[in-house]
Amino acid sequence: MRLVACLLSLVVLTSSVRAADKIPVLIDTDIGSDVDDAFALALAVASPELDIVGVTTAGASADDRAWLTCRFLTQVGLKNIPVAIGGAPVEKFDLDWQIQYRRHPAAIFNRTLKPVKEPAHELMAKLAKQHDGKLVVVCLGPLTNVAKFLKESPDAAKKVSRFVVMGGSVAVGYDGAPKAEPEWNIKTDVPAAKAVFTSGLPLTVIPLDATATVKVEKAARTKLFSARTMLTYQVQNLYELWDKETPVLFDPVAVAAVFSEKFLTFKELRLEVSDTGMTLAKDGKSNVRVATAIKPDEFVTWYVDRVRTVGTETLPEKPKHASKLIEPGMFPTRVHVAEDYDTDIEKRWWMCGKGEVKDVRPSGIRAQRAVLTQDFDDRQGNMKTMDRAVIFNPVPGPPMGPNTRLRFRYKLTGTDTIRVQLYSLTNGYHRYLSVGGLEQGKWSEGCVDMTHMRRPDGTGGVLAADERIDDIQFYIDPRAELLIDDVILYDAAAKDEKRPFPKRVVFTAWFDTGKQGKEWPGDFEIVNHEKPLTWKTAKSVKREKGDPWLRIDMRGARPLDATTELTFKYKLTGAGAIKAQLGSQGKPIEGTQTTLLLTRDKWNETTVRFKLTGKETANEITFQLPEGAELLVDDVLLYTPG
Repeated sequence: MRLVACLLSLVVLTSSVRAADKIPVLIDTDIGSDVDDAFALALAVASPELDIVGVTTAGASADDRAWLTCRFLTQVGLKNIPVAIGGAPVEKFDLDWQIQYRRHPAAIFNRTLKPVKEPAHELMAKLAKQHDGKLVVVCLGPLTNVAKFLKESPDAAKKVSRFVVMGGSVAVGYDGAPKAEPEWNIKTDVPAAKAVFTSGLPLTVIPLDATATVKVEKAARTKLFSARTMLTYQVQNLYELWDKETPVLFDPVAVAAVFSEKFLTFKELRLEVSDTGMTLAKDGKSNVRVATAIKPDEFVTWYVDRVRTVGTETLPEKPKHASKLIEPGMFPTRVHVAEDYDTDIEKRWWMCGKGEVKDVRPSGIRAQRAVLTQDFDDRQGNMKTMDRAVIFNPVPGPPMGPNTRLRFRYKLTGTDTIRVQLYSLTNGYHRYLSVGGLEQGKWSEGCVDMTHMRRPDGTGGVLAADERIDDIQFYIDPRAELLIDDVILYDAAAKDEKRPFPKRVVFTAWFDTGKQGKEWPGDFEIVNHEKPLTWKTAKSVKREKGDPWLRIDMRGARPLDATTELTFKYKLTGAGAIKAQLGSQGKPIEGTQTTLLLTRDKWNETTVRFKLTGKETANEITFQLPEGAELLVDDVLLYTPG
């Protein structure tokens, strides 16, 4: 027993020594812009020499960057690290496609680690005091937060062991250096950079010119991402959302410099920051230790080997709830949602996926390429792996009919199976179905019966009439590729319908959910239907000058085909004729002005055909009424006929 106790004591003592040997680091990052921040965070997670005691975010939308970081840390099992929101630098810059990573439901609904209440500079001061003389602050973005920390808590700042700054471009004192230039992290907040460089505190600078050759080429990326661990998945996810091809590991070099300098050459210099953001070497006593060279190939090899060996490979299980493709049928009873990705009008609702303009369907303009993500069903989905997905969020979430169908075009490579999923706003859970045996290697058309969907555990029942939905989702194996286009969620045709399915849907409006002006811009009033009809409709309004009208704004300019049709349901009182037309920027489109003789005092449906050149775009649909008339409009559909 005494021997066992001694051994246990030795284990505890050894563990304590190991923990004590770790270097406490706070990482200040503008993650979500250039992707090297994500690579740097992964290196910090993968390095046993480091103890990540906090993360702060800098840049415009620093709150989104903080939530992005929280999700990253949650997915790799680090849920206890405080993440604080910082300030915006002088020069504003936005997140790129990486904002999608932040928009996962787990983060949106606070089911991940969430940012702390204290601002970035206060967290810095708190941790500097806790780790008196040991804390290293790694600065990977604009120095906005660090400068405020120095100003607000100068005594705490003196307790920081050193600041490792990825920033500046020096290009002096060694051969083969590129020409110096204002570097991003410095020039986006020059006053902050000046404050840091004149602080007199210990600075290690990893400049642009010493790291610009550290590129992760395709072979290295393939090796890194083939590990398919939860850590490499996060980096790959953010890389796929990035706007460029080859990452340069500026920021990871700064992280590595905290505990190892074996790849770097350093020199003591005196650096000053100019008004234009230049980091200029001056005569006089040195104030920084500057990296002047690196062994790029060795560093990349070391980086890949270190990060890819943390964790084990994880892949999703084969999906259940098998279904089959069906024919789309005739003209829909109602089109709930349509997205063809050809314009940026609804881009903010592209929750997962990236625009593709090269590999598109015949006559297509743009498609959506699937990227890595975790299942949006973070309740019953497998959160310990990742899929590849395209996800579109129709806002406002529409109510379904009794026979919901989903038609889409797809191109698959590397798998023959797609999992199709919807989120129920009414019930607060996801349902899905899967379709196998699909064609690969070419653009094809698919259509599924969404009433076949069930929850992962088989519960949830059938998608019901009047059930509101959100998030139309397509998932595949993460090792495969998927392109999606022309998504149409609709209710199946009536039995006696003779019209063919639309060739293309330009715009649909139904007014049941959402607010006039926000989700449904234009000139009209949204009112409740009269019983026995349910939900809502659009009602014409009076103008200060002129006769009554009803104008539906399509939220942006949409291209029209040579033959375009407009169908809508209506109830007209007080007149038998109205004028309908399509407009662009407040002006009528030639050839679309039409006088309609409509039935009165009861709900009916009509269709208008326009003959155009095929070069027009429209952003509004207007109905002009004579004095004293009133028009109710619902289920508006602008489309190219089949």
